[in-house]
Amino acid sequence: MSKKINGLDKFKPASEDFEFQQYPFYWLMRVSSAYSLRMEKSLKKGGINITAWRILMILREVGTLSVSEIATHAVAKTPTITRATYKMQAEGLVIISTSEKDGRVSMVKLTEKGEEAIAKVIANSQRSFESIYADFSAEQIESFNATLQKLFLNLGEF
Repeated sequence: MSKKINGLDKFKPASEDFEFQQYPFYWLMRVSSAYSLRMEKSLKKGGINITAWRILMILREVGTLSVSEIATHAVAKTPTITRATYKMQAEGLVIISTSEKDGRVSMVKLTEKGEEAIAKVIANSQRSFESIYADFSAEQIESFNATLQKLFLNLGEF
């Protein structure tokens, strides 16, 4: 029999008291998958995929970034973001240029067409976002974000 420590055993997969529906990552994966499925439908109408959505949203808020910085914010592998940004450049959504500070670094900037694409997708997805956040206060969302950030930091560098 496992020794109970602070009532956390039901959350630990190695424990005999483990309950998979009490495992936070069970719910994180379910939420992530459900969100991805819903977003895929909305994004398809706008002609972009989830990776492009993430890149466009990051650039819309932050401005010009390197491919590796986008990968960090998107929690994606740099080669995946590199391929996606070159495809997006071919579609006229972003411009890729060489960094003035380091010629080895590719910088990505949103184009006017990219700004229009993201605005269109946001407008098409507004009902989804409203239903996702239904019954949540701003304080609840901020608290949830803080909890998720703490989990992310506890996971450490990967």
